[in-house]
Amino acid sequence: MSVIKKITYLFFAMLSIVVLPWIGSWIHHSFDFPSDFFSYPPLAPMVKEPFNLTIFIIIAVGFLGVAILYLFPQLFGFKKVDLPKKKEIPKVNFPLWFWIGLLLWGSAIILLWTKSTYPLWFLYWSDLPLFWGFVLMIDGWVFVRNGGKSLISKVPQEIIGIGVASVAGWMIFEFLNFFVDDLWYYPKGDIISREQFLLYAILISSGLLPLSFEWYSLFTTFPSLKVRFSKGFKIVFSENLKTILLILSLIGSFLGGLFPAEFFFTLWATPPIILAVVLDKIGVWTPLKPVGKGNWSPILLFAITYLIQGIFLECQNYFSATHGTEIFTEAPAYWQYSLPYVNEFHLFEMPLLGYAGYLPFSIYIWLWWIAFATLLGIPSKFYKEEPF
Repeated sequence: MSVIKKITYLFFAMLSIVVLPWIGSWIHHSFDFPSDFFSYPPLAPMVKEPFNLTIFIIIAVGFLGVAILYLFPQLFGFKKVDLPKKKEIPKVNFPLWFWIGLLLWGSAIILLWTKSTYPLWFLYWSDLPLFWGFVLMIDGWVFVRNGGKSLISKVPQEIIGIGVASVAGWMIFEFLNFFVDDLWYYPKGDIISREQFLLYAILISSGLLPLSFEWYSLFTTFPSLKVRFSKGFKIVFSENLKTILLILSLIGSFLGGLFPAEFFFTLWATPPIILAVVLDKIGVWTPLKPVGKGNWSPILLFAITYLIQGIFLECQNYFSATHGTEIFTEAPAYWQYSLPYVNEFHLFEMPLLGYAGYLPFSIYIWLWWIAFATLLGIPSKFYKEEPF
């Protein structure tokens, strides 16, 4: 397959993630979107279907099954793996950027959690130091555990590249959120102008995807985690089955816009499948490839990166505001959720089962970076199972 064909297929695959829900939603709204449909940021929840115990139990059972897989992989046929011989790792101190990150993150946390009202310029842009400060801190921890090797110390240009890809990678979801009736919204987004909020969202989103790669780099420094899922069952999909999965995912993306309540989960489920199948078909490595040899470590470790980071983000977000009859916060990007059928039993602002969405989102992050880098011809350490 020629390079031009590969790039063309990949481009249209990425485009389909956005266009198909748009078409479905356009039909859902009788070919005429409401005048304020694309108002950003969404400031208030839309009316959603009430809590449904049956749907809650079905999703909860699936989520519990995933938890059991991580805790007791032998129940799913994974074999115990002897730890590799321990290597002597040079002892190094925490690098300068770790302390810079701690200062940025800590300052934002203190000001937000104490409900400070000044300096407003810092509070209005607080997610930038929160996200990038955390990136710098995790990378510094990786640096220490890896004896002086980390993404920032070895390939700082890659973190910058991932940050650039992160803008498009996340803003796509802000756009898709319109078509599923605003699953999340920003009740205090109007404390700054819409134009400023859009610029704010674009800039702060640069720090979202790098967090996953830093967590994954950290996980691989723990030998027991690194090999925990390396000897599992093998799954090799035929080309016909891959094609069927791709078609079903494309249809699912369309249905997500056409029936936003019933298919709201496609917002998280279909993008990684579309990217994984198309990347595989054009001959680009993905973290699903090692599964064919029984090595589930890359995909399973990366899948929990944003589940863990998501808990941190939800905690940071929740305590940045007062709760009661009136919400007070100086963080314009403070968010809340409005999910159909399962909007109960919250951990912070997120409904408990909403955390399940972080698993496919994590996988999407790696696939999005591979797709983005492939499209632009950017070399990357994450075209393979281990970054170092």
